[in-house]
Amino acid sequence: MKNQKGKAPPKGETGLARGGTAAAGARRRPGAVEEFYARALAIERAAAERYREFARQMANWGNVRTAELFLRLAHFETQHAEKLSESIAGMKLASASRSRLSRGEAIASEVPTYEFLYRRVLPHHALLMALASERRAKGFFERERTISADPEIRKLAAEFAHEEAEHIAWLEEALAKEPQPPHPLDELAD
Repeated sequence: MKNQKGKAPPKGETGLARGGTAAAGARRRPGAVEEFYARALAIERAAAERYREFARQMANWGNVRTAELFLRLAHFETQHAEKLSESIAGMKLASASRSRLSRGEAIASEVPTYEFLYRRVLPHHALLMALASERRAKGFFERERTISADPEIRKLAAEFAHEEAEHIAWLEEALAKEPQPPHPLDELAD
């Protein structure tokens, strides 16, 4: 690239005036794209795993309707993970991102890990946990949609945020149909 006098700009400069902000907003953080994909993939994989576990627990309670909802959610989260995996197939991820994927770590995971509760979680409580998790996931994708300089990430994040909003609606509908169990302290109120 040459400047107005026909000379190439000094090494390290782009030819924009110093302090020019036109390109500053277009620059992306180093590794931001790779970090988005790694984090989103970890979130979706963890969500699918947790929803399958919730489905097993709901089936154990004999709550077929809620078990089917969790299986449907697990299916959609698995689809998200597959789509993300396809997107990063040729990408060189930073070692930290690669490590996160190999450990299955999910920062701000859609579905928090409550292994100690899985044997005892009631359908209403499982739905509440899933609802909170879907809201966190939607927030993550909405933030990425607004802050990313990468148009592909903005598009994918908008699509995933929309789908998470659908999941939220399903969970809210299921919660309206699922009776809230009495709290053990309610008995003391008499």
